[in-house]
Amino acid sequence: MHKYIIISPVRNEEHFLRKTIESVLNQTVLPKQWIIVNDGSTDKTEAIIDEYCVKYKWIEKINLEDRGYYYPGTGIVNVVKKGYEVISYKDWEFVVKLDCDIEFEKNYFEKIFYFFDQDSKLGIASGCVYRLEKNRLIKEPAQYDHPDGVSKVYKRACWESIGGLMPIPGWDLADLLSAQMKGWNTRCYFDLRIITERQTGSRRKGIWGPKFLQGKFAYRHGYSFFYTVLRELSHLFRRPIVIGTIAQISGYIYAFFSKEEYLFSADMRAFLRRRHKEFLKNKLGLSK
Repeated sequence: MHKYIIISPVRNEEHFLRKTIESVLNQTVLPKQWIIVNDGSTDKTEAIIDEYCVKYKWIEKINLEDRGYYYPGTGIVNVVKKGYEVISYKDWEFVVKLDCDIEFEKNYFEKIFYFFDQDSKLGIASGCVYRLEKNRLIKEPAQYDHPDGVSKVYKRACWESIGGLMPIPGWDLADLLSAQMKGWNTRCYFDLRIITERQTGSRRKGIWGPKFLQGKFAYRHGYSFFYTVLRELSHLFRRPIVIGTIAQISGYIYAFFSKEEYLFSADMRAFLRRRHKEFLKNKLGLSK
């Protein structure tokens, strides 16, 4: 039986939280400990957590003070670290960072662990996010080697080799690159469905601002301008149509001329660019 710990950062999730909790409770392989870190919720989130903590002793709650706003990126990592600090079950084999606005099938973790058993070098894995919209499941954009941040399962040896999560914007890319650089495989399994009713990135309000910020981060993470332009042109007709592409390229250019500080090390940026070149060659049929 696989021994795993779940850590969930949660803020104002009263509309989705029960579905996530029930999904975990119905798993064929249950976690040894589930630490839900209530990040200053102002709705009924805490009351819902308390209700389940009374029934299931392996579900625990940590309360953090309300900072007054949702803090993505670095904020998420800091919340997860608060949960990691209070792990009491010491013999865990896997740690899971799990969002609380999703649901999944009862054998989700059983299947994930099967893949780990089949590949001794698998370090990080997840299912694939599908958005429920008008009674239809729409697959969110995903890459086979890029596990989704809403439900990342880390093998303990991999987690410890990369030093956990980096407290920076782009932590969910940095962990993958760090793992891959150390020889670990990372996978997103498209046939393992993670269902959400919330579009990825929808907490950030507005049209231009969030996309402009993503463009800035593309530069600060080490993306080449050529790759960024090609990627955004391929996204030209995704919502927001045209505007999103222009905003992201503009954000990249702004960060370049502003000489904004890189977030990733030189080695990690070089590794990322090599991976991008491989990706483009495969897409264009130029790989050997």
